[in-house]
Amino acid sequence: MIYGVDYYPEHWDSSEWRSHSKLMREGNFNTVRIAEFAWGRLEPREGEFDFSWLDEAISVLAEEGIKVILGTPTASPPRWLVNKYDIYMRDKYGRPRGYGSRRECCSNNPYYIERSKEIVTAMAQYYGKNPNVIGWQIDNEFGCHDTTHCYCEHCKKAFGSWLERKYGDIKTFNKTYGTVFWSHEYESFDDVILPAYNSCEPTHGDIRTHNPSLDMDFMRFSSDSWIAYAKMQTAIIRRFSDRPITHNLMGHFVDIDYYKLGETLDFVSWDNYIEDQWASHTYEEVSMAHEVMRGVKDKNFWIMEEQSGPCGWDVMGGTPRPGQLRLWVYQAMAHGCEGMVYFRFKAAPFGMEQYWYGVLDHDGIPRRRYYELQKTGEEMQKWGHLFQNAQTVTDTLIVKSYETGWSHRIKRHTSGFDYDGIVHSYYRANNHLGTNPAVGSEDMISDKYKVVYMPAYSIVTGTLKEKLENYVRNGGTLVLSYRSGIRDEYNNMTTLTLPGKLRELVGATVEEFDAASVDVKVSGGLGKSTVWRDILSADSAETVAVYDSEFYKGSAAVTVNKFGKGKVWYIGCDLEDDALYKLVKRISDDAGAEYIPHPVGTEAVKRISDGKEYTILLNYTDTPQTVSCGGADVTLVAYGIEIVMKGIL
Repeated sequence: MIYGVDYYPEHWDSSEWRSHSKLMREGNFNTVRIAEFAWGRLEPREGEFDFSWLDEAISVLAEEGIKVILGTPTASPPRWLVNKYDIYMRDKYGRPRGYGSRRECCSNNPYYIERSKEIVTAMAQYYGKNPNVIGWQIDNEFGCHDTTHCYCEHCKKAFGSWLERKYGDIKTFNKTYGTVFWSHEYESFDDVILPAYNSCEPTHGDIRTHNPSLDMDFMRFSSDSWIAYAKMQTAIIRRFSDRPITHNLMGHFVDIDYYKLGETLDFVSWDNYIEDQWASHTYEEVSMAHEVMRGVKDKNFWIMEEQSGPCGWDVMGGTPRPGQLRLWVYQAMAHGCEGMVYFRFKAAPFGMEQYWYGVLDHDGIPRRRYYELQKTGEEMQKWGHLFQNAQTVTDTLIVKSYETGWSHRIKRHTSGFDYDGIVHSYYRANNHLGTNPAVGSEDMISDKYKVVYMPAYSIVTGTLKEKLENYVRNGGTLVLSYRSGIRDEYNNMTTLTLPGKLRELVGATVEEFDAASVDVKVSGGLGKSTVWRDILSADSAETVAVYDSEFYKGSAAVTVNKFGKGKVWYIGCDLEDDALYKLVKRISDDAGAEYIPHPVGTEAVKRISDGKEYTILLNYTDTPQTVSCGGADVTLVAYGIEIVMKGIL
């Protein structure tokens, strides 16, 4: 099993490499990711490549039995490149992003693309068959630091071409967008603007003023641009190397369509920071992020950067408590991780990330965190085979759509509406119940899943409608919510009676809705709604709950409709956590979905590996917890884990 660290030999004198490598081997690490920010050292002058120092580093690591995942360094260009070529992104005012951080380059800039091709080709040719190189990581964290959208002339030209390929002629484009509104009709694709000015300043705050179809296509174009850049790199590497290729994704990041990006990768990896200066993530958020990453290709994944200490840029997050580093490894493995790489081996005393502590502190002396990871590495040598090619046992799926998320960001419905938060609330309820839900795209919908959740799924095509009808007709249970089926694929509002193409499936009509900031009680012990209420008229559907106040008192709030052999639930309002949990349990019981009861603050995840079934029990709290598993009670210590083989306690 891959158990490694991120290492930067260019940060240290070469005389230290051997002692570092020895400590890695003694810490049970067998892999490093390397070179992803070393463009300036690999190509110190244009067209002059120096791989001698990297050769030496790889050789020193190999002496200790440590293999290498080689990164292409295109996320951080050297100074000579930006001095000679203007490759900077532009903000909405046309100002260049400037030098001094990273990811300042435009994915449609021909100079950046050409120089990227040169460095990737040189590295792939040189290291493609190196026996110590076991894999490739292209670039680093596409889209981080708000670098998804660029407003330069290269992007404007590329966007016009992208639109022309999609719509064919400007007349079709204008009709589709409804550009007659506000007299926005275009004469040619060269004329189409980049939607940069997204607010009515200063009086109306963050209100988008562009055509929502234009905003949507620009998000698609921006995502496609980085995916095209990724495909350029993977195509070059595959000419010279047969080693697998990945890119380090960012969990819940939504500005790039990860499903499309995943198509060009051999496997998915991602960067998992549980607590840093920007956020302290709950265990449910982290588990869901793992599931999102597993869902990108519906395959297991790696962690390419795992938190190993306190971290931040100008201030730090909390220090991992004793046992948490080990716990986080098993959490990742429980949700589909097959390879674990920590960021970073030794903290850098210089540069922007001098507060980003690693396995070792700045003085390089092994301490508690090192020894906890060393012990965990020993356990991985014993248990690692259980996680290779393992499958999660679940019959529940939550569908997450990047395009639906973009649509909701462009037109937010009401100030309290948050698509990502809504999807997470359904994951959290299922996590607490113990269904161990998978998370992925609509392509994953199949009879493998007894229940499929698609909350606030706004964009519904004819193809998706047919897929959902077939799924339910054949016995599946589909769960929809308010703001589902409201738009077409061009981000225009549907002219069909809501919920649009889903109306027959739902068996109910949205007569009105209410987004007033009032508390409205919902019958059946479902608490109150505070953000949004669809006022439903049940057609063929059965009314499950009604509103208990406001002018729509007595109107349906939740319905369920029989359709073929299956059922469709429609949840017309937001619900508090306890109420949503109660409803999810009712839905799961009705559909016969399996779940493992466990206390909140713990997880019980069932998996199968090589025909053997086992359950991983995890305690995220700082106090002992008892979980029933396999007919017996298992007590977990604070931050503890247990692996229970089927029939064996």
